[in-house]
Amino acid sequence: MINKSATTNISYLSTPDSQERLATQFELDDVRQRIERQALEKQAESLRSQVTKSPHTERQAGDQLNRFLLCALVNESSRQIKVSAQKAGATLPMTIIVRGVLRSYRLAATDESGPLAGRTFDISDLRRLNEGVLRREIARYTRDRVKDSEARLARAQRLGEGERIKDERDGLEHAIELRDRLAEKLR
Repeated sequence: MINKSATTNISYLSTPDSQERLATQFELDDVRQRIERQALEKQAESLRSQVTKSPHTERQAGDQLNRFLLCALVNESSRQIKVSAQKAGATLPMTIIVRGVLRSYRLAATDESGPLAGRTFDISDLRRLNEGVLRREIARYTRDRVKDSEARLARAQRLGEGERIKDERDGLEHAIELRDRLAEKLR
């Protein structure tokens, strides 16, 4: 077997004019490998440029959020919203608040100019986002309470239970009053 230095020395030997020689099999294989390597490198480069230009691989705003930080934000925001709701006179279940906060943060993370899109969080925008979540979740929860009270009243009326009808009417009036009071307070 010929070592590499010997083959490089052979390839640089010049041949006298008009005395060309035929290439050896080794030299032909070497030339083919170099040509194939150059072609593969060109293909790889063109694929790399296509991949970087592809709209499917572009990152969306918010998809690089730190999950631990997001969980901490959701936890703290949910607690603040729970306290704000209690101050307003509504008792919202924590699961409803967390779902609303997660939904809002997910939407805010995809917004390119939102509070979660930059490298640092904009606290004032987060505060506004949380206030919006508070208003929406209280409004949705009080609407649901009114609908549930209406459904219970209708069921009691269908069954013809007089005492239960009176209790359900009182509950419905209380739910409507709470909804209207909270809607006024949160405007």
